[in-house]
Amino acid sequence: MMMQLSGCILAGGRATRMQGQDKGLVLLGGIPLYQHSVKLLAPQTDDIFINANRNTQDYHATGLRVVADTLPDFPGPLAGMLAGLENALHDWVLFVPCDVPQFPADLAEKLWQQKGDALCAYACDHQRAHPAFALCHRSLITPLTEYLTGGDRKLLLFMDKIGAKAVTFDANPGDFINLNTLAECREWEKQHRLPHPAPLLAVTAYSGTGKTTLLKKLIPQLRESGLRIGLVKHTHHDMDVDTPGKDSYELRKAGAYQTLVVSQERFALMTETPGGAEPDLMQLAARFDTRELDLILVEGFKGESVPKIALFRDVTDRPYQTLLDEFVIAFASDKPRLDVTVPQLDINNITAIRDFIVSWLEHHP
Repeated sequence: MMMQLSGCILAGGRATRMQGQDKGLVLLGGIPLYQHSVKLLAPQTDDIFINANRNTQDYHATGLRVVADTLPDFPGPLAGMLAGLENALHDWVLFVPCDVPQFPADLAEKLWQQKGDALCAYACDHQRAHPAFALCHRSLITPLTEYLTGGDRKLLLFMDKIGAKAVTFDANPGDFINLNTLAECREWEKQHRLPHPAPLLAVTAYSGTGKTTLLKKLIPQLRESGLRIGLVKHTHHDMDVDTPGKDSYELRKAGAYQTLVVSQERFALMTETPGGAEPDLMQLAARFDTRELDLILVEGFKGESVPKIALFRDVTDRPYQTLLDEFVIAFASDKPRLDVTVPQLDINNITAIRDFIVSWLEHHP
């Protein structure tokens, strides 16, 4: 008889191939990638929690516990497993990575049945091992701590060292496939006919350059091109779309964390952000109904790792070079022939900027 199991989703890596995005929060079919793991893991375990080292508040939003690595500098999946073993509610913990949207529904059962006397069993298919899919006993805390503090990081080497049992699964197509890049996520969506999240494109500039003025002219032209546009606007001011004295305002101020105000013309979801933390752009974008959008424009958020068009006017007394980073795909200015390696556009030629965006979308993964 299988004992009670804790389930731990490993989402603590750097995700260097995801353009700086937290891999578990990257949208797949409009849903954060780690939530696909939650859906498959929940029926197989008695409680679930998440190992994450960034954006812990976003992972908390699901109501699940979040635990961070106890070792510094993102030392890899074994550090996440150590944190999972140290924080599990039960003696046995089933680990799965956050970047695999499909794995067997009998993962826990088969690992349990075939582990024998081993303190750990991990999954294989007929091609390769998948040691991040592992059922481990909490008594492994001490040997795993010693292994990591000794400087070792290799997951399979640790499995061999503790005599873990390799369990072979007759995997279905798609099982155990991890998604490491945004292009792989888009390809998965196509193959599995999942809705494609609308691309993000930020418009960044120094204050006073005229981002809002440009967007007011650009959005109608994009709509004339047949594109359905969403917009995220960042403001540094204290912002409230509701009015004191209105019923909705008073009810929200009574303590509701989220308030949905609805009329025949529109509706608005207001969410409190206590603590003054900067909102996470990816989680904001996840709130859009991307079935109705082709592109989400972002005003501001110049520090985010998303594609950007940088704006620069010659009257600005700051250097244009500081607006450039690896995510800038075009530079729009009223000063010709700047030393940039991306396409340079005329900031006053809205049609040319529109045409560039339309062309970029056609080639976007």
